[in-house]
Amino acid sequence: MSVPFVSQPARPLPHLTRCSLWLGFGLLLAQLLWPAEPLAADKLRLQLRWLHQFQFAGYYMALEKGFYRQAGLEVEILPGGPQAAKPIAALLDGEVDFAIANSGLVIARMQGKPVVALAAIMQSSPVVWIVRADSGIYAPQDLAGKRVMLLDPPESAELRLTLLREGLDLDRLQVSPPSFDPLDLVDGHTDAYNGYTSNEPFWLQQQQIPYRLINPREYGVNFYNDVLATREAVLRDRPQQVEAFTQASLRGWQYALDNIEESVQLIHRRYAPEKSLEHLRFEAQELKKLIMPELVQLGHMNPGRWQTIANSYVELGMARGSGDLDGFLYLGPAQTDHRLLYQVLGGAALALLLLGSVALRFAHLTKRLRLEIGARRQAEQELRDSNLQLEKLASTDRLTGLWTRLRLEEVAHQEIKRATRYDLPLCLIFFDIDRFKTVNDQHGHETGDRVLSAVAQRIKAQLRESDCLCRWGGEEFIILMPHADLEHAAVMAEKLRILVAATPVTEQIGVTASFGVAQWRPGQSLRELMQCADQVLYLAKQRGRNRIECYAPPAPQASS
Repeated sequence: MSVPFVSQPARPLPHLTRCSLWLGFGLLLAQLLWPAEPLAADKLRLQLRWLHQFQFAGYYMALEKGFYRQAGLEVEILPGGPQAAKPIAALLDGEVDFAIANSGLVIARMQGKPVVALAAIMQSSPVVWIVRADSGIYAPQDLAGKRVMLLDPPESAELRLTLLREGLDLDRLQVSPPSFDPLDLVDGHTDAYNGYTSNEPFWLQQQQIPYRLINPREYGVNFYNDVLATREAVLRDRPQQVEAFTQASLRGWQYALDNIEESVQLIHRRYAPEKSLEHLRFEAQELKKLIMPELVQLGHMNPGRWQTIANSYVELGMARGSGDLDGFLYLGPAQTDHRLLYQVLGGAALALLLLGSVALRFAHLTKRLRLEIGARRQAEQELRDSNLQLEKLASTDRLTGLWTRLRLEEVAHQEIKRATRYDLPLCLIFFDIDRFKTVNDQHGHETGDRVLSAVAQRIKAQLRESDCLCRWGGEEFIILMPHADLEHAAVMAEKLRILVAATPVTEQIGVTASFGVAQWRPGQSLRELMQCADQVLYLAKQRGRNRIECYAPPAPQASS
């Protein structure tokens, strides 16, 4: 809001005050006309993570389309590769001004090294395991005892964390360094190849070799990748250069993603002639899925997500400490160019004294606004906490602590979609406690509740982390087993049946349980799968209880 100027009778100012005002305005004008730090004419050096390919298209396009030059910068792009310097080491040694790193950049920061993350280009990592379609490997647990290629940490951190979260120790794998040759997978020299979604799958498709991906994202592990970084000294001494380079690079990335074919042609012609145009196009489309420009602002970084990534490296033993990331994320020119701010404020200090009353008024309003914002954030947090609590109550059975029917149905529909997409096995076990009404009638409902809870916890302790156990109602329970075929599920059901029957719940009470096992068939709905399991559970009851029955689909009728 502008303040109207009201004419007042002229009154002579003291000589010293007039001089001070002119001096203050003069300094302010000088600061605005002559910036404190002109952009340096020296050539800036950017170190890539790997050899030239579409993975670095944004930087090529920023250079070739003149975006760096328009920002007053001269830039040299250095390729990476086995013989090139490691990007973070080259950055810290002062050999380059900027570097492309993976999320392992945060490890250097936690070690006290002065690295700064400027922008995260890929919102998700392309790192995966690639297995042959005929290998019988569908999930991380299937890698036990297998020959597995694994990059050194932190390049393979996502894969290592997936193993850790899935309860699979590295000692149970036959680990070898990567050969960077997918022929080793095709020829059977390894069972799982550590690769990129944007690279090796193209070659396998060209060779018409069926394959399958084990992607950490499907197991809740999702790291940033290709992070543009600098060191604190560059940011401190040349903040305008850092901002100009970052914005020109992001502009280059936007151009590359908006003009993929033009970018592919240029990269093939000037940077990577050894890569075919088809391979570069494939890489471009796959990387665009990881950059997600339609959903996320280019270069976006979430402090909370970085903190989660830092904690994951601590969990893996790759880093130590509390994971304090203060100063790690670049906050933009307004937060970093403090020297220019101080110079402008110092030169204009005397002039601002004339507006002191207005400034105090604004300070008061700002304080009130901050209090209101704080109260609103607290209310929003309370609402989020309340919603989480309501969601927990809706999805958790209060007696046993197991999932409710609603929660199981949500997860089961997702698992059916995954099984459909990747041709994975999926089984469902329906079981209930035999003659449970007798327990309630003879010992009371309170004792019956203790029996239900004890049986539930006993069953839960035997299941895999990926299995889902739900109390369906009364004494009925359901187990959903992803990545398990009928034979595997039947073995598990028999193990659980023996466990329930062999161990009394109390000194006076022992129970048994009957189990129905069914395997999902392509095109089958969750309701149909449950009906199959329920049908054979009823058959187990008819045949004497304390047994398992497996659903066998009816044989197709011969045409007459």
